[in-house]
Amino acid sequence: MQRTIFIIILYISLSYGAPTIHPVVKSFLIPGWGDIELENNKSSKFFIQSEILLFTGCISAFHVSNLIEKKYITFASEHAGAISINNHRYWVDIGNYNTNIDFDSEHLRMRDEEKGQWSEYPWDWNKNDTNRKKFENMRIDSDKYFLAGKFLIGGIIMNHIISSINTLYITRVNSDSKISLKPLIYKLNGNYKYMISLEF
Repeated sequence: MQRTIFIIILYISLSYGAPTIHPVVKSFLIPGWGDIELENNKSSKFFIQSEILLFTGCISAFHVSNLIEKKYITFASEHAGAISINNHRYWVDIGNYNTNIDFDSEHLRMRDEEKGQWSEYPWDWNKNDTNRKKFENMRIDSDKYFLAGKFLIGGIIMNHIISSINTLYITRVNSDSKISLKPLIYKLNGNYKYMISLEF
């Protein structure tokens, strides 16, 4: 929450703290903002809608992930006596082993240093594979939503970058500067590489 407030304050400071901001910088801060200044409403609408969709999807994915996480923690506590701790590996192991003793037995055979790490946080599914598998499915679903949220963060970043590049392109076109895209294929270490260069 504090990070979100800081970002909002930073955006406001950049928006109103300087007399002039280049449209490219505006589009990097808020996709589509620079396009509005350049009166390119079509691309502005596209980037603004993309930002809203990506941001909403990202927040929703993390929220659903958190809800499912709370649900599987409660389920494991009720059916296996698991203790709630902030360690993702613990919940992965609970879904893979019937008890913490089974976990210790396997890792003793593997001769690694993980034996006994959950001795203070025991669990026991009472050989009920149905409950254990139900828990594991919930945990996997939560992880999938969390991963989707992380991918959407990448999409938001890309939306900012592409919006600023688009604004730069429009700025150069309006100023009659020459802009050219040149494809280039070259061979490096036996592999063919394809690159597009933007010149302006």
